[in-house]
Amino acid sequence: MNPRFTVCGGCHIDRQLQFEVLPLPGRTAPARQSERVGGVATNVAVQLAAWRADTRLVAVQPPQALDVMTARLSEAGVDPLLLPLAGEPPCYTALLDPDGDLLSGAAAMALYDAVTAALLEPALQADADAVIWDANYPRVAITTAVGAMPLDRRLFAVGTSVAKVDRLSAILPRLDAIVVNRDEAACLVAAAGVDEMALALATICRGAAVLVSDGGKLAALATGGAVVTAQPPAVALANANGAGDVMAARLFYDLVTDGVMAPQTRLQRALAAGATFAAGHDAP
Repeated sequence: MNPRFTVCGGCHIDRQLQFEVLPLPGRTAPARQSERVGGVATNVAVQLAAWRADTRLVAVQPPQALDVMTARLSEAGVDPLLLPLAGEPPCYTALLDPDGDLLSGAAAMALYDAVTAALLEPALQADADAVIWDANYPRVAITTAVGAMPLDRRLFAVGTSVAKVDRLSAILPRLDAIVVNRDEAACLVAAAGVDEMALALATICRGAAVLVSDGGKLAALATGGAVVTAQPPAVALANANGAGDVMAARLFYDLVTDGVMAPQTRLQRALAAGATFAAGHDAP
C-alpha cells in the first residue's frame, strides 16, 4: 500500500519574480514572472503525491477561490479538503536574484489568522500514517487541534519561517520529526552549529528526528541521541524557493516507508531531493 499522509497548513498562490540583473534601490529592473500553488504544506503535499503517496491536504480558502484551488491541487495528485473561510485570498510573492536566491518575500496571509481548531479538527479525523503541520496557522489552533489527535498518530512539522516557527513550540514534545533551517532553529534553541542545534532540539522533542539545514552549507540530522552531518550536493542553482519543503517531504516519506534506513542515508536523500529541486528538476 502507498503511504498515507494528511498535510495541514498553508495553501495559496505563490508568485515569483526573478530579476534578470541585480536591482538597485529605487530603480526598476527586468524580471521573469511565474505562478503556482504554494505554501509550505501545499509544497510538501504536492511532492509526496508525486512520489505516489496518498496525500490529503487540509487547508482553508475563501469561498470564491475554492473551485479553482481544488482543481489545481487535484491536477497535482493531491486530495484537497479545502475548508471555506471568508476573507482575502492568501498569496505570497517571492523576489529572487538572478541566481535564484530569495531577496525578499511578501506574505499576504491575513486569512490564516482566522483559522480555529474547531474548523480543523473534523477534517483531521481520517486515518493516516502521519500528519504533517506547517506553522502558518495560529498557535492556539495548532496546539488545540494536535491535542485532539490520537496519541499514536505520527506527527511531523516544518518550521515555515522565522516569524512563525515559535507557533510550534507547544507541540514540540509531541513530534516524531521536524525540519527547520538554521535561522528557525535559532528561534527555538540556544546553540551554535547545526549539529548542536539538532541535538538540542531533539532533546526538547523527546528524541524526534530533527533535521537542521543551512542552505548549501552543512546540514545535520539528530535521531536517537546521535547526530550525523552532510553537505548538500553542489548544483547549478535555478530557484531555491520551495527546495526546503521538498527536502522535508523526502525525510517524512522515508521515515514512514523505511524504519531501518541509516540516519546518514536519510539525511543525504533529503538533501539530494532539495538540491535537485533547487536545480530546476523534479526531485527523484
